[in-house]
Amino acid sequence: PTVNSDRFEHQTTSKTPSTPTFPVSNQTYNQNIQPRVGNSSFRNQEENSRRSSISSATESDVNRNGAYQAHHVSQYWYKEKMSREDAINLLKTKPPGTFLVRDSQGFPGSYGLAIKVETLPPGIQAKQGADPNAELVRHYLIERTPTGHVRLKGCPNEPDFANLSVLVYQHSITPLALPIKLTLPTFDITEDYRSMSNQQQHETLKKMSVKDLLDKGAACNVVYLNNVDVESLSGQMAVNKALRATFENLDRLQATIVHFKVSNTGITLTDTKKKLFSRRHFPKEYVTYCGVDYETDRYWIYQFPDLEMLPKAKCFGFVSKKVNGTNRSNQPENECHIFAEIDRTQPSTAIVNFVSKVMIGSVPV
Repeated sequence: PTVNSDRFEHQTTSKTPSTPTFPVSNQTYNQNIQPRVGNSSFRNQEENSRRSSISSATESDVNRNGAYQAHHVSQYWYKEKMSREDAINLLKTKPPGTFLVRDSQGFPGSYGLAIKVETLPPGIQAKQGADPNAELVRHYLIERTPTGHVRLKGCPNEPDFANLSVLVYQHSITPLALPIKLTLPTFDITEDYRSMSNQQQHETLKKMSVKDLLDKGAACNVVYLNNVDVESLSGQMAVNKALRATFENLDRLQATIVHFKVSNTGITLTDTKKKLFSRRHFPKEYVTYCGVDYETDRYWIYQFPDLEMLPKAKCFGFVSKKVNGTNRSNQPENECHIFAEIDRTQPSTAIVNFVSKVMIGSVPV
């Protein structure tokens, strides 16, 4: 077909957050957190399809074993929250046929297919001054049909497929409307890209001063679990006490997702759902310690019905003087705030490292 779906996905670009995320090194990446294979709609669709027989226009060609084969490696090719720009940077150095599927940012409920091709499709001209390797990464929009199936948008000769795994498997056999067949991955190609990005990020951070880092700040979303009065305790002892209290009362807690921002003024928590509070700020001079849960085999696995959380998350906390507390003795009154990581690319260790080394310790990371 002459209609190319590139133009549908090209209408939107990823938005860069105003505050960078926390720098992650290979040492801080939490390898114990299992990757989440897609969002709920993808998981439900794939699960329903596996329970039933595969019903699509290409049922004679796409058998159950093939669809299962594609689904079995879906954690390698389905990258839920990857941006278009990151997909290009990841695929442009890969062999032709390498691909990934991500959630479309401009068309909610649809997916973006990015694939490295050998040559530009007929009728497509390279942009002047553009990276030729990046131009070989082509983008297609995968839309949902009224019956819940999926298909390539703008490609009328394409059939409908029961789910993403069936679509991927069929296109690994024959390209149909695509310029090239998909190559099913045997490993996660994002690991090399993540290591390279982390190394580049670490080199950049070493060249930045503490003032530059704090002026720029860092932020991500985490789950706010608890606030514990630790009285005169400080340091890791205070964090340990607060963690024990949190895990002992997990079914009585009211948790919420907060935007955790660290800057030259301190730590700012913004309740994204406005469930428990609107905004809380802890001045830099009030925050005395930040630490992770050092119990190596303890993870937060309790799920709150109104929050989407990691199935297995590491916790961390920071200790601060009571901002509005009344000190009735000569001993300082402290409180400890406990959180659980929610984004596997922003582990608790990365957040703690930034707070401890940059904001509190004032030493380069």
